[in-house]
Amino acid sequence: MDETKKSSGFFAKGWLMVLIAFITAIVTQGFGLYSFSMFKVPMTEMLGADPTQVAFGFSIYALVVGFSSLIVGDIIEKIKLRGALILSAILYSGGFFILGFMSELWMVYAAYVVMGLGSALGGMIILSGIPSNWFVKRRGIAIGVTWCATLPGSLITTQIIAQAAAGGDWQQAAIILGVISFVVLFVSAFILKWRPQDIGLLPDGMTEEEAAQEAQKAGAAKLVGLDRKQALKTSSFWLICVAFALIGIGEQGPLQNFPTFLVFNGYDLGVAGTFMTFLAFAGCCGKLAAGVIVDKVGPRWAYSTINFACAVALIVIMLWGTNLVVLYVAGFFFGAALSSSAVCFSTATTMYLGPKHFAQIYGLVFLGKPIFDAIGVPLLSNISGGPLGWNGAFVIAAVFVVASATCMLFAKKDKRVTAMEEAAAKEMAEK
Repeated sequence: MDETKKSSGFFAKGWLMVLIAFITAIVTQGFGLYSFSMFKVPMTEMLGADPTQVAFGFSIYALVVGFSSLIVGDIIEKIKLRGALILSAILYSGGFFILGFMSELWMVYAAYVVMGLGSALGGMIILSGIPSNWFVKRRGIAIGVTWCATLPGSLITTQIIAQAAAGGDWQQAAIILGVISFVVLFVSAFILKWRPQDIGLLPDGMTEEEAAQEAQKAGAAKLVGLDRKQALKTSSFWLICVAFALIGIGEQGPLQNFPTFLVFNGYDLGVAGTFMTFLAFAGCCGKLAAGVIVDKVGPRWAYSTINFACAVALIVIMLWGTNLVVLYVAGFFFGAALSSSAVCFSTATTMYLGPKHFAQIYGLVFLGKPIFDAIGVPLLSNISGGPLGWNGAFVIAAVFVVASATCMLFAKKDKRVTAMEEAAAKEMAEK
């Protein structure tokens, strides 16, 4: 096969993988992130429960996703990507079906345990790993495109739930979301491939000769990188982990409480749903911007720039957020930062620690995020209902965003990864 045909075959396959990962992310990320914030209000009213008790449902979901993600890489090795996605289809949709028939608070928690297991198997690790494995030169934008799926995910979710709630049967929306989730995940299991090497291709459609001309590309082609034990001994690993964890309170805390904030200030659930969709649109812009910046200057500068702006936006919302115009302007910058972490941290893990053991290492990197998500959502909900009110909640969120962005500024490529890449390039050049 000549070089032109090989490259053409790659780009047909490579961007197909991004497209299918994008569709999968609509379900496991878009539905997962935006359904809870919309379900929270009718669930609280139906159960007559304290809002913080209901908010623990998302905490449980986040924790299950985080701890389950630790073994996703090992599961892929044992039952392959297809097996992981089929299992994800069963569990993730099953969580929605439980919500569709739930009548007590414990059933909310059970639903999010099951849904969390499914999300881990078809979520963050796989959806970040596929574009990371298939691309080097365009890795940032490929990951950014994949994670723009939260926009259509939000549109679908908020409209289905808002209409079902307006019709007096919000649980019907949970059943619909469950059916869609099962179909998408099951079909994607038979299309997605974990690495281009699995079907005889190399990242970016390059040949071994092309890879030998640049150390980083050679490292990706030869799949070099630190293993889990080696990564745990690097400062960059821990800086990335801490930065990823802290953003859980800074971004997910406000995000999941925005509908409650708007309803508290006199707006209805329809307005809240529109605003959540707008945040998803802003997030799409932010992810694409993050991808472009990552490909040009690296993930730490992309992440820090976007998230310092996010901290300012949260302060503006604290001061003038009851005004819808101000809320939407500041919300754009908050939304632009939302999930830019998915682009920046996955890219940083691949670039700074190497692609060979991405799934195993990224499972550890990602763990802190859902733990702090789990803390952040009920924490800000509780603070907003206390003496500090919503002002205190948004200030605390802004502090965590700044701390996260600062940690990321100090992360850099490990010297051993650079040495491995150079050795791979030399080996290819000698062939």
